[in-house]
Amino acid sequence: MRSMRFSKQFSLLLQEAHLAKNSILSGFDLLLKAEFDADKDGYFYSAFFHLSIGIERILKLAVVVDHMIRNDLKAPTKRQLRAYGHDIESLLGICDALRATYRPLAKQEKKLEVDEEIMGFLSRFAVSTRYFNLDEISKSDVGSTSKSPLYEWWGVCGALYDKFTPWGVRERQALSLMYSMDRQGIANVYTWLLDSNGHPMTVFDQLNRRRIGKKSSHIAIWRIVEMLRPVHNLLEEMGRVAHKKEVERGEKLPLIPHFEDFFWFLLAQRSDIMRRKSVWLRLFNS
Repeated sequence: MRSMRFSKQFSLLLQEAHLAKNSILSGFDLLLKAEFDADKDGYFYSAFFHLSIGIERILKLAVVVDHMIRNDLKAPTKRQLRAYGHDIESLLGICDALRATYRPLAKQEKKLEVDEEIMGFLSRFAVSTRYFNLDEISKSDVGSTSKSPLYEWWGVCGALYDKFTPWGVRERQALSLMYSMDRQGIANVYTWLLDSNGHPMTVFDQLNRRRIGKKSSHIAIWRIVEMLRPVHNLLEEMGRVAHKKEVERGEKLPLIPHFEDFFWFLLAQRSDIMRRKSVWLRLFNS
């Protein structure tokens, strides 16, 4: 909404920051509610939509502000902005390069392979696979082997779980699930469900996938926070540079907000993230 205290440009960037923040926070909450094979597939899709939109928007905020700083506080044209598309991986690379300009002394953390898997997945979802279900329906090839976003995400979950859960812990948790099934008299028979390769899954396979998916959601959020924290710091530094330019130009109304007021949830530590339930939006939407 507009305010007499701010320029139109400031108000629009402010609204974009609200959109990015709430999209990411909602994505975290939805991901924590999602479960494989529990009639909760919709939570996954909603999480992917919110996260891909929110992450794209926070990255584009950095791109827009950089353009303004370099061009007498003039915003990029619609054509210039559209040229970036929805490619989150590419935008993240641009922001990494901007960090070298605005925060040259800051340590550049090397991205893990599994981090790239997460961003690659969300980038593909933003660009194309969000249409997967309808695209597959309209294909003439009934034998198509394209993987749905859910199967793709399961691959990411498995990689996260293996990377950040020690082998001994993984073994104990799998055995605990088997013992639990035995105590409850649950037979480990084949189900109607298929794995990503089209093979029938046993009851253990199904329950184990659900368990790993739930545990991996917290890890995925932690890794996303780690990857976006440098963007938060970048926007904070950009805000300082932009404010100096506003003063130098004698602007009567501010043109660029202080984005660090929006994205401070990206300062969360691993221990807090791993135990936090789906309350991100309630905690940080103030």
